[in-house]
Amino acid sequence: MDFRKKIFVNKDLSEAELIFVRDSLINIDLKIYLDDSFIYISVYENGNLEVVSVKDEYVYLVSKEFFITNKMAVEYLRNKSKIEQALNEVLYWNGINDLKKYIPVSLDNGKTKKYLDTVVYAENIIQAIKNLDDMHIDNYMYLEDVDE
Repeated sequence: MDFRKKIFVNKDLSEAELIFVRDSLINIDLKIYLDDSFIYISVYENGNLEVVSVKDEYVYLVSKEFFITNKMAVEYLRNKSKIEQALNEVLYWNGINDLKKYIPVSLDNGKTKKYLDTVVYAENIIQAIKNLDDMHIDNYMYLEDVDE
């Protein structure tokens, strides 16, 4: 397979961003990843660069199941937790699937309680913790069940 068809970028790059990505990737041997994976490169406004590999088998499975392109499948796999949370929010507000709403508490000293901006919709607290972990959110003390 043409390796150029296995590398995706999150947006159209300006010339400066293209040079930045090229210079950043010059010391990485992408061929070892491209043999059995797709590469997704995210360039953020704050100057950060994220390079993620996704196994071919997952991409092809999602592409086939949802009738979407390989790039869309990679983006779906990268954002699966956020997509599921958006769906769960709709289900929660419509009373479908017995979902609960959890809010992470970042500070609780007995007098003051501070919450994160993130809300998690899940069937139970264990699933809510797993969802937060999948979203790489770990700066909280505990989860508060809003429905109790």
